[in-house]
Amino acid sequence: MRRALRFYGSLVMTAFLLTAYSSQLTVAFAAPLLVDDFEGASNKLGGRSNTYVMEPSRALAVRTKDNPHGGSGALMIKYDKRAKGGPYDSGGWCGYYTLLKTGSRYFDATSYQAIGFWVRGMTGTENFVVGVSDRHWEEVGDSVKSEPIGKYLPAGKLTAEWQKATVPLSTFMVDMKELASLAVCFEGSLFPGGAGQGTIYIDDVTLE
Repeated sequence: MRRALRFYGSLVMTAFLLTAYSSQLTVAFAAPLLVDDFEGASNKLGGRSNTYVMEPSRALAVRTKDNPHGGSGALMIKYDKRAKGGPYDSGGWCGYYTLLKTGSRYFDATSYQAIGFWVRGMTGTENFVVGVSDRHWEEVGDSVKSEPIGKYLPAGKLTAEWQKATVPLSTFMVDMKELASLAVCFEGSLFPGGAGQGTIYIDDVTLE
């Protein structure tokens, strides 16, 4: 009788632990969250988006209906990263950002594992890195950068066709409880001689 009771107790405890573990997984891995499909004036979190530039580098970002990946819109970014001039004669800098924070409230991304988005180039010779900022990096006006985008694409580089990029959040040493923004950054180190020009298209940015 005691053996039967011990066996029954073990089954109850195992079932309890499995239920608790399952609940933890449910909390830890949230459903994908759409950050922006570029079909409205702001992103889906209510945050503003814009280019950032320091002369002589330049960038232009517009929402376009030209061959989106899904829905009726995508984002087109034109960039002209210079190699000389500007602060420290480094050619300045340029890119695009979208805010995850709402007002003074930072975004808690601890339930997500990666940044996902669809991307294509005008010619396939373009390049960029992804930037993520938390409270600290926002205060200093910078972000932590990924490796060149090709690492996260099936083809190993940008092409003129849409590809899904998946960038693990573990790439970025930032506070995931207090994310401020995501960015597309055209760093001089990505281009021969430090200068590069091109056009890319981005669509359906998610946290997943």
